[in-house]
Amino acid sequence: MTTSTIVAGILWLVALWRLPSIRHSHKQRSLALTLLALAVSMTFEVPQVKDAVNAAVGTDVMLPPLLKHLLGVTSAAYLLDFVIAVVRPHGLARRTRLAAIGVTLPLMLAFYAMANWLPGGPVRLGEGHGALFPVLYMAVFTLYIGVAMVVATWLFLSGVRHSRTLLGKAGLGLLGLGTLLGSAYALQRIVFVSVQLVTGAEYPALANLLSTTLKQSAILSIALGVCLPPLSVTVEYIRAWRTLRQLRPLWEQLTQAAPYVVLSTATSRRRVPFRLERCVIEIEDACLALREYVSADVHTRAQEFSRQGGVAEHEIDEVAEACWLLTAAGCARTGHRLQGVEYPPLGVTGRDRSSEIAWLRTVARAYLSSPVVAEFSRQEQPSALHAHGSEKVFPHGN
Repeated sequence: MTTSTIVAGILWLVALWRLPSIRHSHKQRSLALTLLALAVSMTFEVPQVKDAVNAAVGTDVMLPPLLKHLLGVTSAAYLLDFVIAVVRPHGLARRTRLAAIGVTLPLMLAFYAMANWLPGGPVRLGEGHGALFPVLYMAVFTLYIGVAMVVATWLFLSGVRHSRTLLGKAGLGLLGLGTLLGSAYALQRIVFVSVQLVTGAEYPALANLLSTTLKQSAILSIALGVCLPPLSVTVEYIRAWRTLRQLRPLWEQLTQAAPYVVLSTATSRRRVPFRLERCVIEIEDACLALREYVSADVHTRAQEFSRQGGVAEHEIDEVAEACWLLTAAGCARTGHRLQGVEYPPLGVTGRDRSSEIAWLRTVARAYLSSPVVAEFSRQEQPSALHAHGSEKVFPHGN
């Protein structure tokens, strides 16, 4: 199996994987068409396919190189459209890009038809009548690929710092590396053709080696870069699912004590990130409601009890939070709230979402399994219920 066959196979796998997303949005459509055009283009480098096409139309027509280059230009146009949609959603030089591709493809067809090619493919210059047209053909092809890849590299690499996830940054970085290698591919083509025109010297083996290596490396880098952002979404989905499983028992306990904080709207089970967001919000609302059943003194005693119970210093606040929440949940069964007292502070206040979730995971673990929390609640509830009897209290909802 040749390297070109392996590269084409990888491209087809990625292209077919992304093909269903062609209907989702303009951005996804451009990406799917980029991969599809690249896959078909590289298929014409597979020896069996190339031989079959040549046998069908004739070797003199040299159709596989033409189709490969036309599809290469098309894929570059769609890739540029994709990166602009990602990094510059308001657009960038749309009319200029349409004019460039609209001129490039017809010129390539015209110059290819008029060229007098030598055996060996479009890399070689012609002789006699029509000798200039191979140069013009390669110039148009290389100019478009080179400019498109330079612009795409600039956009991809500038978008790395704006990505929110590590895999997203890596994906954009690999896409930028792929387009940078594409720029190097165009540059080396220009160099070899210029050397041949000026000096008459030819280096077909070296030119073919560099051209193939740079092209295949660029394509593989782009294919891998395309895979990482969706993988990032999958990783985030799995992380949200795990976090939801960790917080769900705490949610059940707190919402049993404060059922009125639960939203009535049903949510699909597949919308895990949304369900996690809703779970966190309802836990926060339950904490806010339950703090009205205990005083700030309970929180202070919970901190001291946790410290005496051997809780690690960096987890005392979380365990103390679980202590007063479990106590408050028990008191909430009376249906009355304390008035005229200072309530415990909420530990989630002033945190960003990631640290807030980390905090709630620790609180949930302590609430459900810490013997310190269970013992504190057992000792504290009689005195807390006594406080409900001695303090001025009001029925819930008034």
